[in-house]
Amino acid sequence: MTGRDRQETERALLDAALEQFARYGYQHTSHADIAAEAGIGRTTFYEYFSSKEELLVRLVATRVPELTEELVVAIPRDVGPADQLAELTMRMIEFVGTDHLGLLLHKEVPRLSDDAQREIGAAHVHLSTAFAEIYRRGVEARVFREMPGRLAGRLVYDVIMTAGREVMESSEPKQEVHAIADAAMRFVVRGLSSNEF
Repeated sequence: MTGRDRQETERALLDAALEQFARYGYQHTSHADIAAEAGIGRTTFYEYFSSKEELLVRLVATRVPELTEELVVAIPRDVGPADQLAELTMRMIEFVGTDHLGLLLHKEVPRLSDDAQREIGAAHVHLSTAFAEIYRRGVEARVFREMPGRLAGRLVYDVIMTAGREVMESSEPKQEVHAIADAAMRFVVRGLSSNEF
């Protein structure tokens, strides 16, 4: 098998896994289901991945950096830090609450091994850096109150994940995502605001 064939087969496995996970959930999808969806033999799966967890980590490592790059690039550069934070927060909530990969990550990552969680976290570095940079500029401009960076990051992350879960659990996620994301975004921006209450 050529290098190109291996890449195409791996890509087919990743695409098949995302499709199967979206349809049946990570827990209810077997490596045999993924192999069948990709059109390969079940034992061939193990020539590419030692486990379903390894496949999920590779899926995240492959897809999340390009998705987060798209999210970050779409943030307007000609507006202030509060507007940038608002926009990135809204986009992240929409991703977490309505995208198959976002849903998968939100639901399954806590169940994975520590090593898998670390690797998945590493795939999010660009996004974490973007949030941190916006927050830092906001503090320097006195738009945001200063607090330990990790605390600010955890607060924003927790609000995004909570709002994403609300979207997932709503009866009409695609219709409710904007209202939920807007409420959460306002909470984040106002909570970080340097204006005294």
